[in-house]
Order: sequence, then C-alpha cells, then structure tokens
Amino acid sequence: MDKQRPSAVWAAINARARDDGKPVSLDTVCLICVQVLRAQGVGVALNDRRMGYEPVYASGSGAYGLMDLHVTLGEGPGCDALARDRPVLVGDLAEDGTQRRWPMFAPAAVQAGVRAIFAFPLLLGAISVGVLEISRAGAGWLTSQEAADALVFADAALLVQVQQLATPDGAAGGSKELRWGTAERWAEVHQATGMVAVQSRTDLSAAFVRLRAHAFADERSLLEVARDVVARRLRFEPDSV
Repeated sequence: MDKQRPSAVWAAINARARDDGKPVSLDTVCLICVQVLRAQGVGVALNDRRMGYEPVYASGSGAYGLMDLHVTLGEGPGCDALARDRPVLVGDLAEDGTQRRWPMFAPAAVQAGVRAIFAFPLLLGAISVGVLEISRAGAGWLTSQEAADALVFADAALLVQVQQLATPDGAAGGSKELRWGTAERWAEVHQATGMVAVQSRTDLSAAFVRLRAHAFADERSLLEVARDVVARRLRFEPDSV
C-alpha cells in the first residue's frame, strides 16, 4: 500500500473545497469519495437515539434510495456496521449467503441497481457515531488500497461531523448544507414519529417502530408514510396493530 496515499486523499478533499470556495463538508468528502473509489453513490448516516440509523447526506438520488431501504427495512450492511462498530463489506448482494443475511434488503437493493456495498463506521474512540456507505452498480470487492482510502474518507466524514457539533452555527466547522433534501426529509420523519407517539400513547422509540412497520407492510418508503401522518391523511390509534 502507498503510505503517501492518505495525504493524497486529504489533498484532493481540500482542493475540491478550495475550488468550491467553502469549508470541507460532507458534500466535499462524499463527492471526492465517489470519484476516487469509482462509486455509484456515497452516503452518510448517523447513530440516532430513537431511529438508530439516520441518513444525513446522500451523493445523489440513488444513494438516498439505498439509505431509505436501510431505514425502512431496518437491515442491511450500513445498519450492521453502525451496530457492530466494524466495516461490513459486501462484494455481491445477489449471492445466496448475502440474500439470507439480509432477506429483505439485499433483493431490494439489487432491484434498485446496486450489487456491492461497503459500509465503514465513523468511530469516535470505540463508539460508532455514524457510517459511511459506498455503493457500486457492479459486483466486486475493493482493492486493499481502495479499502485504505475508504477508511480515510470515513475519518474525514467523522471530522466534519465533530466540527459541526463543536460549532453549531457552522462558522468554523464546515458547511451544514445537506444535498438531496436529506435534512428536510428526515425532519418530516421526526415530526411524524412525534405525532404517532401522541396518537398511539407510546414513547418515541415504539412510535418509530410502528411507523416503519406500517411502511413495510404497505410496501412504501418511510418518508411517504411520514408525510401522510404529517398531512393527517394517516392516523395511528392506540389499539391498532
């Protein structure tokens, strides 16, 4: 492995930020990750107290759709990497073993045009605060150098998050802009979860489970169901199943 490679990856990230005229952000990190690792898409999810897996950035609509599958189905490489504090690398989602491991997620991801996913936890000490997901349209594994580069991108994504927490106004910690409407979309999910908690007279964690179960049963995305709740087209009663 090239020992100078981490410096080169960071140089590419910083150069892109300078060209864009803004601080390093998740946007910067993920777009360079797409280029360097020849990815179809890259996304970042954080470890949320209620939801567990909460998307905060997607490099495009395809990456967002993949993250939506994770959270709606409650399974997948990203969820496992976040829960187990270690990378989960999948070279072919169509393999029998992979389909047995994630019986709902794997076939849905393949149908969406994704064959390989590489999920790297964002580790703050021994704790996963999030996960970086790299997806490809074709089956195949990362090379050892690509895997090492992915770890650098995961570190960069973690640094951006830590800086944003330290400077909530974004003055010194990078842009808080999130592309593909991820922040706005998940605000709706949070709002719907609160409404379901009130309607069903339960706590927020149980309300989110009910919301997700309804989305799965109806074969709809979590966001679609959340929007129906917020618009009061859908209501959860205390005794509903």
